[in-house]
Amino acid sequence: MIEKKVLINGEWVEAVSGERFEVISPGDGSVVGSVPMCSREDAVKAVEAAQQGRAALKKLSLLKRIELLHKAVDIAKSKDKEACKIMCMESGKPMTQSISEASPATGYSWSNFHVAMNNVKTHRGLTLPNVTEDNNNKRIIHTYEPVGVVANLSTFSYPSEMPNCTIPYALALGNAVIVKPSCGAPISAILIAEALHEAGFPAGSINIVTGPGSDVGDELVSNPGVQAINLFGQENTCETITQRAGMRRILAAVVSNNPFIVMDDANIEEAVLSAAQGAYGHNGQSPISTRRILVHKDVYHSFVEKFLEKTKSMVFGDPMDINTDIGPLNNEIILNQTLAKLADAREKGGKFLTGGHVSKGLYLEPTIIDEANPDMLVTNEPTMGPVVPIMIFDTIEQAVEMANATRFGFQAGAFTSSLSNAYFFSENIESGSVYINEATSCWDEMSPFGGVKKSGMGRMLSNWIFNELTHVKMTLFDLGKVKKG
Repeated sequence: MIEKKVLINGEWVEAVSGERFEVISPGDGSVVGSVPMCSREDAVKAVEAAQQGRAALKKLSLLKRIELLHKAVDIAKSKDKEACKIMCMESGKPMTQSISEASPATGYSWSNFHVAMNNVKTHRGLTLPNVTEDNNNKRIIHTYEPVGVVANLSTFSYPSEMPNCTIPYALALGNAVIVKPSCGAPISAILIAEALHEAGFPAGSINIVTGPGSDVGDELVSNPGVQAINLFGQENTCETITQRAGMRRILAAVVSNNPFIVMDDANIEEAVLSAAQGAYGHNGQSPISTRRILVHKDVYHSFVEKFLEKTKSMVFGDPMDINTDIGPLNNEIILNQTLAKLADAREKGGKFLTGGHVSKGLYLEPTIIDEANPDMLVTNEPTMGPVVPIMIFDTIEQAVEMANATRFGFQAGAFTSSLSNAYFFSENIESGSVYINEATSCWDEMSPFGGVKKSGMGRMLSNWIFNELTHVKMTLFDLGKVKKG
């Protein structure tokens, strides 16, 4: 069994209470390990430590911070297999997907470190002439300064990616970081903190506290010692946090009702593959999972037939098996919420082509609901799990109207062979990102990542998050008023 402590002010410690909680594998119900059950008091200590760490980071040069990030990546690579195995065990994410995320050598979550280290070198200010008066003696300097202490509140769906959406960017800029991982998959984040600590980051510059969001998370988002909050979660949680946070910087990514559209001129075979990737990847529990498929009437039956065939061909089972495509849900709360939505779909005339039942434990069978309608909870509310409602449309205008018929707008996908259709989707779908001939679960590490409407606030990744985690200071010099020799 894996036993970990939390990192506060450069020391690995137990919770003040001495209490711990077990991390249970969604795959087989076994105990993966245990971590401290931190409380509000522990969170306060982490904030105090981060304030000191912020001051220590300020004394380091940019090149030194980059050097430490490089060193952390090298240290993490030495524990590559351990990180992948732990993610699979604690989150229930299939092994192949855990490797593609968690591997410090090849995983996409660690590419954030490389992007941060490279791009921070060009995140520079400006020196400008005065343009408000006819005076050649004045100079204006714009500089970017770190906001201070950044709290990252992550969920289980991306145990490494979500912390790493914040950590390397914040540290590269000179911000101190506090990570509060999900209780459903906390150990993966602790491994990241271990690498950073071993690399030699100053005490307090990286902290991690584990425990319930009602105590630890609430303290982090309400404590005035935290200047920015990067959070991932469901709508009610994110709304509560933003209300508690007041006027501080918020970067929020909310689990959303992402649409995937298939036009009559689409490459159906490729559309099926991308739809399956978006709907079933990460067991359908990602904030950017495909949660509604909208298909043109002329290709509806062809698409549904091929998508059903693809679904039945996917391996559903033990996430530790390298051949598994779809594993269990992360916890019983999510399972019960999803089952309630499936019951609602049955009552409202949904035709279940496959799935709809729990095979055992947290294993919800991949489910396709044909003839879905807008009155069903599975079509108008984000549903966590491998559940796919499919709806039919007549025109491209109707498809966009259906796609936008939600209070969310994170990611959208659309398959078409027409450039005019592609532009129509790009310009009319209300979403933070629109992927043409791609899955909704994709992203580009150099592009902005975030949603509109109730899908979030701010933009993450690359230079976009640099702007979120810094503030611009203006300094004006009047060189004409210096004391003359």
